[in-house]
Order: sequence, then structure tokens, then C-alpha cells
Amino acid sequence: MKILRILILFITFIFNLGLHSQTVITMIEDNGVYKVPCEINGLKVKMIFDTGAATLSISSSLAEMMLENNYLTLDDFKGKSKAITADGRIINNTKVLIRTVTIGDITLTNIDAVVVGNQHAPLLFGQSAIQKLGNISIKNEKLYITNENISKSSKRLNERWDAESYSYSNYTYGFGWKLYDSFEWKREPGDERHTVFRAVGGPFLVFVNAQIANKDADIWKHFPQISDLIEKIDSEVENRTGKIVYERTWEKVILFGQHAIKTTFNEYFKDSRFEQAIETYAEEYIFNQNGYNLFIVVKVNKEYYDLIDNTSLKKIIQGFNLNTNQ
Repeated sequence: MKILRILILFITFIFNLGLHSQTVITMIEDNGVYKVPCEINGLKVKMIFDTGAATLSISSSLAEMMLENNYLTLDDFKGKSKAITADGRIINNTKVLIRTVTIGDITLTNIDAVVVGNQHAPLLFGQSAIQKLGNISIKNEKLYITNENISKSSKRLNERWDAESYSYSNYTYGFGWKLYDSFEWKREPGDERHTVFRAVGGPFLVFVNAQIANKDADIWKHFPQISDLIEKIDSEVENRTGKIVYERTWEKVILFGQHAIKTTFNEYFKDSRFEQAIETYAEEYIFNQNGYNLFIVVKVNKEYYDLIDNTSLKKIIQGFNLNTNQ
């Protein structure tokens, strides 16, 4: 009976430890001001942690950059608002909805924010985001966040990678990928700012990029804009890296019962690091899910692709799904 009571106390302690998990953020000194490293809609920034600011706020120059690079869309802007400055002046701001704010291992969603009509306005992590964090305290350069209702594991970006079964689930974006087990897969960090998952298995590379989408989920309506944007990116990448994209094709397809765009292409890349040029074949599917455009990409060494019957490639793509309860 005594052992049972000790076991119950131990389980209760572990349970309460999870309920009162703590996140510690090391702030960064920038010209005498301490800032918190965080991400807004996937863009890495440093913001002043300002408990006196009513809302999260960004400068007009940052908002313009985010809009141009698909971190924001026109649908995220919600009209005008007024604010009173410390010296009593009334200024006009633009209201904007920030889809995700990530600080440490915590991801917040749908945060009200404002764009300050000043190109050089400081970035403020204000109360519209702070009040969703839980209990906070600051000591020296450390920010301590304690949330009494959410365990640390559930505050992490909602994803899971099973290295034994080669299964990935992402609950934020609403997809999963059970990779073809004829190859040994290893997850890798993404090399693009929008990459949420990337893995290598044998001659194959797979990854998923996510970009905030327009509210209109019918991606076929945006076919011209998407194809023009991707071809523009191809040109920019070629100018920057020397990687040439050629023989790109476009096709409207049905994926998971909804409209999607399929594009196939070859890549050619050669620089001083390699004795021979690297050539790859790629298939990419683009569709709308949970307010994001997901880009599902499978690449394979072109020499290998020319030798196979395409079965492996098809099975890899077939492992992608919208059921994250794997």
C-alpha cells in the first residue's frame, strides 16, 4: 500500500510538472535594447518584449517585405485603427492578422497586430501576443514563460517524426507523409525559409513548403499567377546560383478530391565542388490546405530516374496524406 501511494505521488508530480512547464528564452542585446528572437508567419525577427504595448506591431517597411515575399497576403490586412502615443498624439495604423507567432517552443495562432505608418518603427511584441503566453517573468537577459494549462510537449510545433517507420505528421498544416520503406529515410533541416519538412532516402529528396494562401481555396483560379511566380523564382535562382531549371511542364490535377497544380521539371547544376554536373528530375504538387498553399516536392537523380520504371516515385508520392493521425 505504501509503494502504491508513493507511485501515485510520483505520477502526480510528473503530471503537474507537465502542466506547469516552463520555457526559457535568452534575449538578445541590440544597441542597448533587449529583444526576443521569434518568428512571425515563419519569418525570423527580433522584437522588443513590450508589456506596455497593446498589440504586436511591425514597421511598414517590414510589412511591405512580408507582403512581397508571401509572408502576408492582402487578405491579412483588416483596415485602419488609431493609437495614442506616449506624448498624447493620435496616429493612424493598419490592422493586420498574424497567422502564427513562434517564440521558443511555443507557437501562437491568429494574433491581432498593427502596421505602424513608419518605415523605421521598432518591432514590438505586445499584449495581443503576450496575454496568450501564460505567466511571464524577466530576470537579466532571460525571459521565463510558464503556462499552467498547456504541457511543454503540446506547445511545440505540432509535428511528429517517427524515424523507425519513416512517418511524419504535421498538425499545424494538416498533412502526413508515410515514406516508402524500401529506402532508409533521414530527416534533414530545411534549406528554404518556407520548408516545414525535408527528408532524404536513397537517391530521393522530398520536402514540403508552406506559404500563406488567399482565402479562395480554389487554386485553379490562381494558376496563371502561381505559374508566373514559380518561373520568376526559377530565373532568380539561376541568376543567383547557376542552377538551371528546364523542361518544366504544368498540369491541372485533382488531389485529395480538390483542385491542385502539378508541375514537373529537370534541374542542372554544376560548380567547382563537383567533378560532374548534378541533374535531377522533380515532381511538384501545389494545393490549398488549412489556409496555406502546400508545395509537395519529390526530387531524384535524373540518371537513376531514367533507369527505373517510376514505381518508387509513385509510391513515395502516394504516401503523402491529409490524415495526420498516423
